[in-house]
Amino acid sequence: MSILIFLIILLLLVIIHEAGHFFAAKASNVRVDEFAFGFPPRLFSYKKGETLYAFNLIPLGGYVKIFGENGEEEENNNNKNKRNFASKHPLTKIFILSAGVIMNIILAYILITLSTYLDSNIVVDRQSEEYKTFVNQNRILERDIMILSVSENSPAYFAGLSVGDKIEEIKLNKEDNTGKIIDSKLIDIKNSKEDDITKYLSEKLNDKNYEYNDSISILYKNKENKEKETTIAAVYNLDTENKDRKMIGVLFSEVINVKMTFTESLITGYEKTALFIKLTISGFKDLFVNLFTKGELSKNLAGPVGIVKEVDNAKSMGFSYLLLFSAILSISLAIFNILPFPALDGGRILFVLIEWITRKNISKKWQNILNGGGFILLILLMIFVTIKDVVKLF
Repeated sequence: MSILIFLIILLLLVIIHEAGHFFAAKASNVRVDEFAFGFPPRLFSYKKGETLYAFNLIPLGGYVKIFGENGEEEENNNNKNKRNFASKHPLTKIFILSAGVIMNIILAYILITLSTYLDSNIVVDRQSEEYKTFVNQNRILERDIMILSVSENSPAYFAGLSVGDKIEEIKLNKEDNTGKIIDSKLIDIKNSKEDDITKYLSEKLNDKNYEYNDSISILYKNKENKEKETTIAAVYNLDTENKDRKMIGVLFSEVINVKMTFTESLITGYEKTALFIKLTISGFKDLFVNLFTKGELSKNLAGPVGIVKEVDNAKSMGFSYLLLFSAILSISLAIFNILPFPALDGGRILFVLIEWITRKNISKKWQNILNGGGFILLILLMIFVTIKDVVKLF
C-alpha cells in the first residue's frame, strides 16, 4: 500500500512540475509538442490542438517536449520560428525552465496550509506569544509528549522507539550491581514545568550525584496506538562533540494540537514553507560539502526504498502528516531541480545565462552531451542510494 501511495505522490509532484513548464511555454507562445504522463513504452495517446497527450507504462513521473528546447529544430528553421523556444529572449527561457520549480513550491505551500488547517500539531515553545495566545483562548485540544527524532544505532533505536510515538510515562531508575532495578522515580511529564523534557532527562542522566540515573523506563503508544513499555540504558559516545555525555538517542518534545483558523493556516503555511526551503537548501549544501571534502554521501540521503519507508511512517501518523510529507518531497524536488547540474532545470538555466552574458551560443550538440551525461550520473546515484537503502533494511 505504501508503495502505491509513494507512486501516486511521485506522479503528482512530477506532473505538477511538468505542468509548470507546459503552462509557462503556452503563456510565452512557445509550441508544446507533447505532454507525457509516465515514461515509455506508450500505452495510449490523443492529440488536442498542437499537443500530443501521452499516457505511458512506467509511472515514475512525466515529461514535456517543447519545440526547439533541445536545438534540433533550431538548425532546420534557422532560429526564425517565433514559436521556437530557441528564438525567445533569455528571460522568457528562464521563466519556462524555472516554472516547474515554482509550481512545486506553490504545491508545497498549498499542502502545508491544508495540513495545518486539518490537524495542526505544534511543537511547544512556552515562551512564544503564539503559545500564550492559544492558552488564553482555550484553543488547545490535546497535549502529548511525542518523539520527534531517533538517532540510528542508539539505545532508543534498538529498543524500537520511532518518530511519532506518544510518551505516556517516564521513570528514571536506580539499579544494583547486577543491573536489576531496585527503585524508580516517576517523572510527571504531562504536568511538568520543564520547558525541554529531553534536556531535563539528559541533565539527570549525567548528574553523578543523582541516584536515579542508571536507566530510563518508558511507557508509550506507538503509531498503531498500541501501548508498549521499554527500559533503556544510556550510553556514551553518541554525541560526537561530547563523547563523555550519556545519551539514549531520542528527542522528546511537548506537542499540542490546536484548531487553526484558515487565515492562521495561510500564514503558518507560508512560514513553514519558507523554513522547509531553508532546511532543504542547508541539507543539499551539507550533502555536497561531505561529497567533495570527504568523498562520502550523507547517511540521511534516501532513495525510493527509504522514501517508501518514510511514506509508511507518515501514513500511520494520519492524513495531515502525509500531506506535510508530500509537501517536503515537493520542496526537495524543486530545490534539487534548480541545482546548476546538467540534465536538471538549473543546468539548462545555467546554459541560458552563459549564452546571455557571453553573447555566444553554446553548441546544442555539447549541451545535449552534457545533459545526457548528467542524466546517466543521476541514474547511477539513484541506483547507488537504492542499494544503500536495501542494505539498511537488513
